Amino acid sequence: MKRAGILAFALWLCSGFGQATELAFLSLSDLQQVKQQLAQHRAASPTLAAWQQLQREAQQALKHPDPSVIDKGLLPPGGSKHDYLSLSAYWWPDASQPAGLPWLRRDGVVNPASKNDQSDGVRLARFSADVQALTLAWYFSGEQRYADKAQSLVRHWFIDPASRMNPNLNFAQGVPGIADGRHTGVLDGRYFATRVVDALQLLRTSPGWQAADQQGVERWFRDYLHWLQHSPLAQQEAAAPNNHGSWYCTQLAGIAWYLGDNAAVRAMVTLARGKIDQQIRADGSQPYELARTRSFHYSYFNLQALTALAQLAQKSGNGDLWHYQNAQGGSLLAALAALAPYSDPVKPWPWKNRDRVSQRIIPLLSLADNSLHQTRWESAIARTDWTAFSGSARGAVEQAQRDTWLISLPYGQKKGQQ
Repeated sequence: MKRAGILAFALWLCSGFGQATELAFLSLSDLQQVKQQLAQHRAASPTLAAWQQLQREAQQALKHPDPSVIDKGLLPPGGSKHDYLSLSAYWWPDASQPAGLPWLRRDGVVNPASKNDQSDGVRLARFSADVQALTLAWYFSGEQRYADKAQSLVRHWFIDPASRMNPNLNFAQGVPGIADGRHTGVLDGRYFATRVVDALQLLRTSPGWQAADQQGVERWFRDYLHWLQHSPLAQQEAAAPNNHGSWYCTQLAGIAWYLGDNAAVRAMVTLARGKIDQQIRADGSQPYELARTRSFHYSYFNLQALTALAQLAQKSGNGDLWHYQNAQGGSLLAALAALAPYSDPVKPWPWKNRDRVSQRIIPLLSLADNSLHQTRWESAIARTDWTAFSGSARGAVEQAQRDTWLISLPYGQKKGQQ
């Protein structure tokens, strides 16, 4: 880098990043600390590895065409391709019926028809991942091309009249022969909260982001929040006792936080206490998730939602979900303690299961330590092997490493540098 470029980057690094407001699920102070470590070439090896992987993903995202829900092959039942459409992953045609209808459920067995470009499920996941990767790549590097592409993606998906998604999930996780859309499809929208909201908070300080952009995305998210709060499908999801109910709380709370609606955040924290009442036993087990054929995945997945919401509740002043205990003695911390030993891949998982990525537990343990200013799970974090995975688990392991070491830092690591 030439001297002028180094000076410009140093000024940008010290600028406080435009004084971005606090984020929903990420920690701005952690991001700032990691950015400094990377710039000063003193990042820990897991952080550096995660940063290099993020750069590769951002480079690929630069090459992707801006996606839109209108790109799908199927026409939603409402007649507009601007409506989001997805098919439920675990449902299959009934071979005993001439037309295969109605489809039958095979829990944990993914139907490839739910994962192609004919519907929007994979498209939404890719879009939100690209927005997040590009925004973080810009944040850490200062390279404007990443922010420019992220802004283009956001405008194309949320704002441009010809390509924008209608702010609803009326036709999400449909099942042919049974329902055009189901309440379980509300889960698809979790990425709007966990990936997109914080990216938008960062992008609003980036060059090229206009007042009209901010107004456009806020308008979309206000309309979508209204749908989450009032749609009959969404209300059924709010009542779900398992991970679906947890993710409803977390999704709505993250979007409400972005829009400055603290009362809605508080309502979701209250609702989440009811989920803990229903879900977690005194020994920390989660019966609804252990009943699934992918019991390890869903045990982790439910806690991913609850730990994210516990962090948001804490920073927004809406109560302490970390220590909340139900009448049976079950709690979020008890559930984490029950799952933590299985972060060691050598320890056998005693319930029925189809897949297991042990590293996925680590970001949850690190988040708990950070939120509670403790090093309870420091040893589990330290011994994690981020290079041990099968081909199909690569993305999950890389994401877990990023969540632990790049967009956050383990508490023991931060404490040691104080």
